[in-house]
Amino acid sequence: MKIAYIGSKGLPSKSGAERVVEALVYNFAATHEVTIYCDARYTPRKTTVNGVRLIRMPTIKGKHLQATSLFFLSALHALFGRYDLIHVHGVDTCFILPILRLRYKVVSTSHGAPGRLIPNKWGRVARFIIRLMEYPFVHLSNGATSVSKPDADYFKARYKRDIIYIPNGVEGCIHFDLEKANNKLSEVGLAPGNYLMFAAGRVDPIKGCHLVIEALNRIGNPCKIAVVGDLNQVPSYSNHIRDIADKKQVVFIPLIADRELLFGMIKMARLFIFPSTHETMSMMLLEAASLQAPIICSDIPENKIVMQENVLYFHSGDSEDLARQIQWAIDHLDEMEILAEKASLHIKNTLTWEKIVGQYDEIYKTIDKS
Repeated sequence: MKIAYIGSKGLPSKSGAERVVEALVYNFAATHEVTIYCDARYTPRKTTVNGVRLIRMPTIKGKHLQATSLFFLSALHALFGRYDLIHVHGVDTCFILPILRLRYKVVSTSHGAPGRLIPNKWGRVARFIIRLMEYPFVHLSNGATSVSKPDADYFKARYKRDIIYIPNGVEGCIHFDLEKANNKLSEVGLAPGNYLMFAAGRVDPIKGCHLVIEALNRIGNPCKIAVVGDLNQVPSYSNHIRDIADKKQVVFIPLIADRELLFGMIKMARLFIFPSTHETMSMMLLEAASLQAPIICSDIPENKIVMQENVLYFHSGDSEDLARQIQWAIDHLDEMEILAEKASLHIKNTLTWEKIVGQYDEIYKTIDKS
């Protein structure tokens, strides 16, 4: 089949839905003719992927206009292409479905339900506009899927339509580079096995970094923590977490695009802390578990559905409870390592891309024949 993907900034991916699109594209390249529409500002001109056609689209610079222009122009370009199917990623991308459905059958994947968005992530007008995209997602898609079980349930309850739950996955073997990681740790003054770690693509309030710092301030533990991610997304929040952080304990590291380096650092961390107060289905959490990192994470349903009883949970949004769990984990590292091994086996047995892409392939074939 000839399949085009719209809804990702491009390759190589850095975070979020882009990681999922990248995994699907790489896995389907051997069996389908795959095209991915990319932002020319994001995807380097020399980027090539074996078996994948990259179409770099011009975009209008701006916080909201860049993505909107990418998806709109991609849809117009696709109308003059020759595809059997278009796979759209992101409910907010689904404003292009009336265009695409003029010619194509469309599979749409939700990476977050706008109607379940927390109030402080976007302004009122932006939230209203984004929520409107739920209607084409639900009603115009030939096949609608969600990477989150709670989101799929939300759509069904609100629109009385079944949304297929297909979780995210990980590669069967995640590659990490301990040599690069050791060099980076030495550069920032951290010792292998003697630091905690928080990592996110974009460090904003819902990622919960402030909860980790507040928790560490409570217990005064001498173990340092590496905070990795883009701190430029919400300047006021960035200033806040820097203000409350113990400068001797918290090491801020900008976003690490080199995935093998990042994974090496996660692999050597004493504990990986994942305090998000809202998630869809985090690739970072899956990857940390697959790397057999001992994990403490928030007890939101999205995390518990995926990780089950294989990590240590704390009450979401409660830095006092997080402090208790961090202290317990540090005092019981043997038990945490046992949990880490169970979590890794659980992920590798149930959530590899080899299994996940098969579910998408079945949907593609069913819709193509309909």
